[in-house]
Amino acid sequence: MAEWHFYASGPSKTNARKLWTSGTKEERALIDEKIALALAWQNQTNVPTWVGAWMPGNYNDENDYSIDEQIQFAGYMTEQLAKAGIPFAVNSDTKFYDKEKNQWIAEMQPVFDIIYQ
Repeated sequence: MAEWHFYASGPSKTNARKLWTSGTKEERALIDEKIALALAWQNQTNVPTWVGAWMPGNYNDENDYSIDEQIQFAGYMTEQLAKAGIPFAVNSDTKFYDKEKNQWIAEMQPVFDIIYQ
């Protein structure tokens, strides 16, 4: 199985390769292009593909994405991956679950819900 990592450190409001501001047609096309590349490679090689990591926000860079912006990005990403039949994993569980308190992080529940609906 081949593992792809696109948006592994989340979207960006400034990096043209992983741009996501409001989900414009061009920003959605960036996601679609990456998925199309993975599918084309999978079809050419007959090796199954999955996306091993992506983040709804840019958590490693102080996360300047609101919950609503993360929902928009995550909603589109999961919808397109599901349409393509590509399984995925999301970085990072610590943004959704507090292991110390053994509880879900309430603020992030809407983002979690859109990913795992």
